Amino acid sequence: MNGTSCTGNLEDEFANAKSHYNPNNCPHPFHVGDLPPLIENNGYAYISVLTNKFKISNIIGKVIIIHDMPDDFTSQPSGNSGTKIACGKIE
Repeated sequence: MNGTSCTGNLEDEFANAKSHYNPNNCPHPFHVGDLPPLIENNGYAYISVLTNKFKISNIIGKVIIIHDMPDDFTSQPSGNSGTKIACGKIE
């Protein structure tokens, strides 16, 4: 959630999304940008999150990444969450 673009290159199509939004340099899973897991059901997913970790003005222009594996809440820096499979810019 730190980058400003969902573009990348042949090796990582989301390379410009960069790393987690982490202004306080906290370990995973305590980055300000760490959100709860997204649960998939037959190809559909929905998540609604209430947080006091950041203000909307802090994340406008940032991107959100979806990974293909569940977060293990331990491994650094992103919970061994696998390949980035989707990206969206917050506007």
